[in-house]
Amino acid sequence: MKKASIRDVAREVGVSITTVSRALNGYNDVSASTKEKIREVVERLNYAPNDNARSLGGKATKVLALLVSGLQQREDSGFVFGMISGLYCVAEKNDYEFILLTTNGAKQKKMNYLQLCRLKNIEGVIISGIKMDDPYYTELAKSEIPCVVVDAEVEGENVCSLSINNAEAAYKSVELLIQNGHRKIAMVNGSSSAEVSKERYKGYVKAIEENGLELDLSYIKSCDFEEKIAYEKTIELLNTHPEITAFFCASDVMAIGVITAINSIGKEVPKDISVVGFDDIPAAKFVNGGLTTICQEPFVMGKKGGEALIAMIEENKKTSHINIPYTLVERKTVKSIR
Repeated sequence: MKKASIRDVAREVGVSITTVSRALNGYNDVSASTKEKIREVVERLNYAPNDNARSLGGKATKVLALLVSGLQQREDSGFVFGMISGLYCVAEKNDYEFILLTTNGAKQKKMNYLQLCRLKNIEGVIISGIKMDDPYYTELAKSEIPCVVVDAEVEGENVCSLSINNAEAAYKSVELLIQNGHRKIAMVNGSSSAEVSKERYKGYVKAIEENGLELDLSYIKSCDFEEKIAYEKTIELLNTHPEITAFFCASDVMAIGVITAINSIGKEVPKDISVVGFDDIPAAKFVNGGLTTICQEPFVMGKKGGEALIAMIEENKKTSHINIPYTLVERKTVKSIR
């Protein structure tokens, strides 16, 4: 599809190119009604000025981007940095520029996905943290810009998904607890609108049911991948269900909140309660003598995602899904109670 130009916008509205430019740059000498007409046409034509072409005097630069949705001020998991490093290595090797972009639901309503890519002259993008209720989630399937989506299944001609087998990894984590004699196992999950949380929930349920245990939905809490919320929900769980002997956590950050909560009520990990995390963040080796967890490799994710983008852009080679290996790392937070 041919990119719309500022000339196309001006022709459609019936004004000069200068008027369109001044309206888009917020000048007050363009009437509100004209600005509104320009805004409607810009949105309909998916027009966006090209930052790179403009800044380099018309010479466009090839760009790969990592677009992170919902990035927090503190990113304790190291996940984003790992993907940045992997994608940067691929970009450098193939003579592409690399940029990091952040977004959220509010930003996505102001500028659609295609406009953002055109604005930054992006050739391909890895998207992390996207939720099923984000506006971009539905836009990706129809995008003409090659993209790799981490931990979400989006079908489209130019879309590739990338993840470990989250359901299988969760299953193995819970099965480890069951093999060690645990029967009352709680789950601290992430966000209800995150596809990765649903996959890890599936693995938890499958392990419980296939081992003949009773699935108690009151043992499951959504904590939005936040340490503080996990702490609070763990206190609630242990007050209402003191019989719980183990926790499966859908992230290491939440596992830290769970362990802190357990310690705060005078119990110990793993002496009284066992805990399994997910991600193997840098701090996991030091938490409680070493946190038992699922090890993901964000650097590998960034690298494999970048290589898939280059293949789509330069060779038109398309892959629907990239499966990344993982490891269940056993450390010091699980105790046998047989």
